Amino acid sequence: MIEVVYRIGEGPQDADGRPETAEQARALLEQGNDALVALLAEPRSAAGSEPGAEGPARRVIEVGAGGFGLSSPAEGVLRHAPFAAVLGCADARVPIELILGRAFNDLFVLRVAGNVLAQEIIGSIDYAIGNLPSMRLAVVLGHTKCGAVTAAVQAYLDPAQYLGLSAEHQLRSIVDHLFPAVRLGHAALLEVAGADAATQPGFAGALVETSAVLNAAIQAASLRSELASYDVEVVQPVYAVYDLTSHRIGTPVVIDPAAPAARLADPPATAEGFASLARELAASSEVGALLAAG
Repeated sequence: MIEVVYRIGEGPQDADGRPETAEQARALLEQGNDALVALLAEPRSAAGSEPGAEGPARRVIEVGAGGFGLSSPAEGVLRHAPFAAVLGCADARVPIELILGRAFNDLFVLRVAGNVLAQEIIGSIDYAIGNLPSMRLAVVLGHTKCGAVTAAVQAYLDPAQYLGLSAEHQLRSIVDHLFPAVRLGHAALLEVAGADAATQPGFAGALVETSAVLNAAIQAASLRSELASYDVEVVQPVYAVYDLTSHRIGTPVVIDPAAPAARLADPPATAEGFASLARELAASSEVGALLAAG
């Protein structure tokens, strides 16, 4: 059994103790994910074990009463002071605050299928950057085995499936947002693994996981352009992919559970940088295993 406890304190949550730099904010999120991975790796007892047996693995996240809306009338409403905006997928298997080990009022969370930058998402991030001086980081968080990315890959590999989306404008919009990552991943896989790579049994699965990483990087680079338009240097864009199996955030296609630390990466700054990232992913042993898996 595993317990993650949000402990509500007696006083209001301190909204002033926020990271002063993007690097400090990045470290907090990586440490939070490391703590979750360590928690899940701890020996734990089964529910209903005998008295005196080893207890459950447990993590306590402290939350001030104000952060839970329990402040007294004299204290007023807690100041809205998240230090990071996180654009994640709508997938219910990706609980963002839990993954990153943060409490209420720490994260400005936005969720949409495929973690794509739709206009409503951009508007929400614009609001956060323009109105919340506590902001230091903008994170794009993809995940493995993403259904939206899988739909985009299927539509790319089989154009007839894309034509089937002609009457589903909202779903087609998400797929269109994902196509640049899929095209980039497809080209890299053929370049690295050979022109016949598409005939391998696991090609579609390898393309899904490669595209999930590339999409997160592309969306983070788009966020960087958005921040530049605001002339905001204190907020930095980063990206990562959450592995549904290891529960670790990182940028490899399959995150090594034995890796010493989680990693939030800076997106490439040039077209060649993206091409290099795509080739690196395509040449990884993880993608090779996926190609042969079928």
